Amino acid sequence: MSELVKITEQNGQRAVSARELHQFLEIGRDFSTWIKGRIEEYGFIEHQDFEVFTQFGENSIGGRPAKEYALTLDMAKELSMVEKTEKGKQARRYFIEMEKIATQAKTLPFNKNKELQAELFELIRNNLVKGDIVDIAKEKGLNKNTLKSVLYYGNYNDEIVKALYERALSNKNKLRSELQIMINELKR
Repeated sequence: MSELVKITEQNGQRAVSARELHQFLEIGRDFSTWIKGRIEEYGFIEHQDFEVFTQFGENSIGGRPAKEYALTLDMAKELSMVEKTEKGKQARRYFIEMEKIATQAKTLPFNKNKELQAELFELIRNNLVKGDIVDIAKEKGLNKNTLKSVLYYGNYNDEIVKALYERALSNKNKLRSELQIMINELKR
């Protein structure tokens, strides 16, 4: 879907310029009257639904600097809807679609992270030997069932995962070293 109104993101918050939305919706009234009227009529709340800031710089028509409004996507959708025009409907659908895309983008890393965790735990399990869980539990002053809950049931704990990983890596390196010794012995 092509960009109808620019959506910006700052500090994890997505926002729309009220001035750009006003322009896209082709509102007949001037911007200042329209935005103030809509805020009052629909009970929008500053710092929750929108932020106001002064645009500094040269004002082409003179006078005071223009006030800018950064709207949440929810407020932008509602403003688009209440205009009851084809442009309003188009903008509302656009904001809904952009929210879906943003939501999908946020869930992908989480799912990918879960896949990576599962792969890591499988590799750790494949490289642990009998007695490792009991030994690590004693070293860390933990119950062996706590380690098992991390390793087998995904109850993630950084400290325990690191200890399990280090033991699995040590076992793998030790096995590799022992295999090399056996190979060298057999080659003689």
